[in-house]
Amino acid sequence: MKGIFELISGSGSGVGEETVVSIGIPLKAGGHDVMCPISKTCASYRTLEIEVQAIKDELDALLQKAKGNFEVSATEDALALTPDMSPEEIWSVLSKLSQEDLFVQSYNSLEEEKRRAVAEHVLTRCNVFSGMSAVFSSRYNSETGLLE
Repeated sequence: MKGIFELISGSGSGVGEETVVSIGIPLKAGGHDVMCPISKTCASYRTLEIEVQAIKDELDALLQKAKGNFEVSATEDALALTPDMSPEEIWSVLSKLSQEDLFVQSYNSLEEEKRRAVAEHVLTRCNVFSGMSAVFSSRYNSETGLLE
């Protein structure tokens, strides 16, 4: 993806009509070419540098978020939860997770019928006062069948 950003040039509204620029992305909408600004209007190179750095920082944050999504996906694949597993087998895998966020996300990604079967198993057969069972019982919403 090359050349996605462009400079939008213009003139300021001051007495000297100084040159101003902003960063934009060209879009096509309804057969029209439109330039969509993604930065503030800058009257100096230094201001433009600050805007570019802010865009870089935001892109870096998105990259980190995506990294987390890919790591969760890879971990979920490694969990090897299959539709034919019993609630006890699913709980055995989930209860060994050390990351609470991954635990919640993995449980919530199950189909509703499996979630409710696992919940039934945990709430009736497990000690809900320790380990991941305690986390489960404190975060379980019986109406939605999800962990919150």
